[in-house]
Amino acid sequence: MGAPTASTGYIEELLRAFGVPEASAHHVQDLLLRPVTVLLFLGATILASHLGARLIRRGLARVRDRTARGRDPSQASRVDTVRRILANAWRVAVWVVGGISILSVLGVNLAPFLAGATVIGATIGFGAQSLVRDFLSGFLLLVEDQYRIGDVIAVGDLSGVVDEVSLRVTRLHAEDGTIWYVPNGEIRKLGNSSRSFGRALVRATISPQAPVSGAIALIERAAAEALARPEVSARALSGARVLGVSDLSAAGIAIDVEVRTAPLAAEEVARPLRAAITEALAAAGMLATP
Repeated sequence: MGAPTASTGYIEELLRAFGVPEASAHHVQDLLLRPVTVLLFLGATILASHLGARLIRRGLARVRDRTARGRDPSQASRVDTVRRILANAWRVAVWVVGGISILSVLGVNLAPFLAGATVIGATIGFGAQSLVRDFLSGFLLLVEDQYRIGDVIAVGDLSGVVDEVSLRVTRLHAEDGTIWYVPNGEIRKLGNSSRSFGRALVRATISPQAPVSGAIALIERAAAEALARPEVSARALSGARVLGVSDLSAAGIAIDVEVRTAPLAAEEVARPLRAAITEALAAAGMLATP
């Protein structure tokens, strides 16, 4: 009695259980095993990519919501930035692993491919140093938390609101509607207007004949009245501070007033402050005439 024939796969076993002859079952096994396995790997890759990215987004969304309700709500935008980058990185990693697995099932010998990829990668690396620099810079920008989505930043001669941040590029939305794509490796000097505080600086020019001390007292009262308005006080972090005479000429005497404001609120405080000071000086006859 000969040795039993070894099974070649689950498809052949299933067909033989339904009464299909061994030779036919083996033939069908050879025809279907590879396509079915590829489809299974492809489906698993799609599912893992979608579900993993979704879990990352949902998990970090909960962290973002808890952070927004905590002591430092500004950290929520940082969590949102990290959430998008991690979800994209997960999808890329899953598709790379899935692609390699599918190639293995198809019988592609990956050893020469990986060896050639190493040589090609080294060659490309010399020619794509800027791309590597962009990714490294993007990683450091993210770790150091230099800016987040929603911040207003200035990079060189460009400025705008940060719409999107990836490891390679930062997308800015300028005031005129232009979308700027700035490679992270090109960011050498960066200014962030959304952190700490703003500074509203108003310059009042009085007549050369006006008494400086009286004008300063009048400016202080007008500034205090302007800052008492609810829409202005909500954006001001300090009272008005008269810095004194900043310029002197035949046309008039310049007196500067400073108010510390919330980030990005300097001009919203400066406008009503400027109007109140101008009206007060004009009513007292102290305003310099052009």
